[in-house]
Amino acid sequence: MSNQTEVSETITTCLNTICEAIASGDYDRFLSVGNEGYVEGITQEQFENVSQQLAPRMVSGYETVYFGQLKQAQYQIYLWQLSFEDDGDEYGIRMTVDGDRVAGILIT
Repeated sequence: MSNQTEVSETITTCLNTICEAIASGDYDRFLSVGNEGYVEGITQEQFENVSQQLAPRMVSGYETVYFGQLKQAQYQIYLWQLSFEDDGDEYGIRMTVDGDRVAGILIT
């Protein structure tokens, strides 16, 4: 049984790129880490809705804490907590990865 408490630099870079893109409203940067399905599946409107909600809080400061990973079908699922300097509600991040590309992201 393996308890992986660390995540690879590639995966961390993907998450950081996504968070920075959301904070700055940069849709192209947001897409830059994704595979074809990710790029085709997330519209600019969807991205802007999320960015408008989270960016003001992220700009003030945020932190991600890695929880762990799951294997589902051919994908690795990475889980994080997203918390903010304003000490308000936190979010869970579920990032699906196919190889070294993001296949999906869910922030709830």
